[in-house]
Amino acid sequence: MPLRRLFAVSSLLFLVTLAVSPVKNALRPYRFIQREFRDLGMSRATSRKAMELYANRPVAIQQIWLRDFEDRVDRCTTCHLGVADAAMRGAPEPFRLHPATFHTPGGFERIGCTACHGGEGLATLQDDAHGVAQENIAPMTPATFIQSGCGRCHLSATVPDAPTLSRGRALMERAGCYSCHAVRGHDAYRSEAPPLDAIAIKTGAVWLRGWLEDPRAVDPNATMPNFHLGADDILALSHYMFGRPAPDALARRVAAAAGEPLGDPATGRRLFSESRCISCHTVDGKGNGSAPELGTIASAATRGWLIAFLRDPHAFNPRTRMPRYNFSDGDVRDIVAYFDDELRDFDAPADVLEPLRVNQTLAAKGATLFRNAGCGSCHASGPASETEKFGPDLDGIGDRRAASLDFGRRRDLPQTLTSWLVAKIESPRSFADGLRMPSYGFDADEQRAIVTALLAHGAQAVPEKLRHSATQPVAMIPGGRVGELFSRYRCLSCHQIGNRGGDTSTAPLTFEGSKVNEEWLVDYLLLPSSLRPILPERMPILKMSREEASLLADTFEKFYVDPSIVEDPFAGRAESDRDAAEGERLYTTLGCRGCHIIGMAGGYYGPTLTEAARRLKPGWVFHFLKNPQGWRGDIRCPNYALPDTDALRLTAYLGTLGSSRDAAAPATGKESTR
Repeated sequence: MPLRRLFAVSSLLFLVTLAVSPVKNALRPYRFIQREFRDLGMSRATSRKAMELYANRPVAIQQIWLRDFEDRVDRCTTCHLGVADAAMRGAPEPFRLHPATFHTPGGFERIGCTACHGGEGLATLQDDAHGVAQENIAPMTPATFIQSGCGRCHLSATVPDAPTLSRGRALMERAGCYSCHAVRGHDAYRSEAPPLDAIAIKTGAVWLRGWLEDPRAVDPNATMPNFHLGADDILALSHYMFGRPAPDALARRVAAAAGEPLGDPATGRRLFSESRCISCHTVDGKGNGSAPELGTIASAATRGWLIAFLRDPHAFNPRTRMPRYNFSDGDVRDIVAYFDDELRDFDAPADVLEPLRVNQTLAAKGATLFRNAGCGSCHASGPASETEKFGPDLDGIGDRRAASLDFGRRRDLPQTLTSWLVAKIESPRSFADGLRMPSYGFDADEQRAIVTALLAHGAQAVPEKLRHSATQPVAMIPGGRVGELFSRYRCLSCHQIGNRGGDTSTAPLTFEGSKVNEEWLVDYLLLPSSLRPILPERMPILKMSREEASLLADTFEKFYVDPSIVEDPFAGRAESDRDAAEGERLYTTLGCRGCHIIGMAGGYYGPTLTEAARRLKPGWVFHFLKNPQGWRGDIRCPNYALPDTDALRLTAYLGTLGSSRDAAAPATGKESTR
């Protein structure tokens, strides 16, 4: 009897156990969600067929199997059923239609959901899927930082449609993060911070101490962070830097310049304005801000150093972006006289530029501080040991779990990776005593951009076939005399050629020879002017010789060309395609004058077309009109999908605008031509 009773109880328990599994499965939350979606879809259906499709939807787990993406499986669409359903526009979550992006809705089957949004793709319970149930589950990326997902595949510095990510990458580059931290893809990074060997012949101890205390209080454009140094440390570092011997050649230049006669401040003011220095610098906050503030420059550097530096900035800092102007000796003295007369701190102490008598004991202490603070990681000029990356490796930082992070005394923070990163950037030494990371003074928007860029660094690189880098031709930088001119005038500080160069100018030079006429380019290099009336004059007047300008223009004409752009787009075409009068009518009909000015009439947003024929080659004009964004992705000119005949007629009309006199004539269709 007991055995029978035991057998009956165990059988009953076995049946109950068998029953639990289907009951549990039947009560899973996603089943109720899918039934709710079915009812919502039927209520929104616009046809009987659509209603039947919603009604007959099976209740089951939905998943996307990404074979080419590490065999990843995403089940997010088990609940987010309307991501590709146009009928769900404006519906409540989790049924809402996914916003239109470059990858959606067409890319779900290729990249899934978690590649961009994070989270646990295999999970079907909300807390598990969103990564809030367990510390070892990947959390979802907060919407604030959603563009970080773009950065996992898009590796270029600028990512279309991801401005926050692009800005974060630019800020990390400018702040020199890669000098201290190892990051995949940035092994060759070199900071543009100047060498410090010439400090003793450049400035004085008072100025240097103020700079070390708070760089941005001295220069709002400074990229150097605040190391929160105490008075004793500042004193020791000052003695160390003044104790570093300046290169003999530079010391002789500065000493000789200091003995030269004074210049004329009025002439210097004119030269300063003509040279367009505020295209990069600022004066009392007015200007570009990508180079140092010059409002008090005469109180920051000695007269001898300023004269010697302006004559050859590359000798003092080989990595500087500043071009070497063709100033005469008298020009330089006049500019420095202007600095001394107007651009100085009139409240500075009289001894602001007095040198420091070095105490070797303090200098030795300063040398230790210099190494421990990692100064040599940016200011690389001393021993190799000074340039080592002393910061933690940032590869994979975007996939770090909060449980692995040291929050120290920041118990006020939510225990999440994003909160930790924001706090690290905002106040890096608030976590514990003895930390070395300095403060950069980034505002909230800058912090968000940098964290977005950091979250893009996953623990593992995405598969090769899913990585995307901007397709740019390899930069062809010439050698010889032309290469020397490229270097002297620092063309790549502002312009891009292929995959190299800066972004101060929006005009890439990769195919400049296919775009502009050689004669026009020579004149422009000698006396550049703004091609868009809405913009200030920015390109510096470098005072290059006509021989130099001709050599550069000839190089662009011969080598920097796009073979897909024909020289004569009218070759083999009907004579009617050259109808300039019809082209003028199209110019008016398409509203081109709303953005472009011809003579004294038209808009100011786009480039002036007053001398279009003298500046632009007809082959490029035709090529551009057919597809403006094909030339550069951010071009605002509409793509009218012009047939060849219309594009050619517009090209013919612009070819009549060869001089200011011609362009200023009334638009009658009978303008004179050159």
